[in-house]
Amino acid sequence: MLHVTNGDAAADQIRRSGLGGIVLPWRDVLHEGPVPAELDAVALRAVRAGFLATSSDGDSGKIEKLLAQRDDILASFDLHEEVVLWFEHDLYDQLQILQILDRFSTVDRGDVVLTMICVGDHPKVERFNGLGQLDPADIAALFGDRALVSEDEIELAVVAWEAFRSPDPTLLERLRGMDLSALSYLTAALTRHLEQFPSVRAGLSRTDRVTLRCLLDGERPADELFRVQQAQEERPFLGDMTYWWYLEMLANGPKPAVAIDRSAAEQKWQALVRLTDDGRRFAADEDDFIVANGIDRWWGGVHQVGHEARWRWDESTGHLRPDRR
Repeated sequence: MLHVTNGDAAADQIRRSGLGGIVLPWRDVLHEGPVPAELDAVALRAVRAGFLATSSDGDSGKIEKLLAQRDDILASFDLHEEVVLWFEHDLYDQLQILQILDRFSTVDRGDVVLTMICVGDHPKVERFNGLGQLDPADIAALFGDRALVSEDEIELAVVAWEAFRSPDPTLLERLRGMDLSALSYLTAALTRHLEQFPSVRAGLSRTDRVTLRCLLDGERPADELFRVQQAQEERPFLGDMTYWWYLEMLANGPKPAVAIDRSAAEQKWQALVRLTDDGRRFAADEDDFIVANGIDRWWGGVHQVGHEARWRWDESTGHLRPDRR
């Protein structure tokens, strides 16, 4: 049996559950960095490795090798009688589901059974953030609730994955208006993805706006700031390394929004983060972060670069729209 899940925390609990089989953590933050269309799996792997190395100070060669090993294990699914997908309700997981089901759409599964467990809550956890919160016995109990992956789920995943990788984000807007019930958490996940586009107000993503608001009353250690920001997410999806990358982007440019003081910090997460004067203007929608600092960032297949953002999120309407400034 092959178990495929989102990352190491969930993978460890599945291994400890006594279910047996091989456990494969997917390990890619697809909501950040380039996921451009028209690249095959090998080319996309190289692109993702390059981004993950840049955003985490890692070695792109080593990362690409790990991603290749991951892909090889999935490609050898026919060595198993069953493949079980273990995922959650948040943006991070939903995009991984799309990628994996898209890959299964192109192969003959033969007699291999493809099942999925996708959860958004658990009776033992007051605020459910992920499978890693559950103990091995809870994981083993969930195994009995797995369901066969339907052709409707696979077909929807293919369409959604293509829309996510497109340079035209209006495909995602149109998709949100369709019946996505085959993948019950997908609509909310796509909306959360679009909320990460620059705001029409000050050019900040939802995460960045919340971060600045959390600093209005004074500086905070980076680890505390991360916890406070995460508490304001309905479905937390960020890892700490990705959040640190966000902080560094906010701290760079001609008009940085935050300052990071590491002078008294033994570890980077103990560094104090405070708003700059410009950051207060961004938080008050009195200035635009992109106009002031520029942008070079990807959202799936959408690349925005320069001192203008072609696409922005309008909180007042709940829709993405072209920038008219």
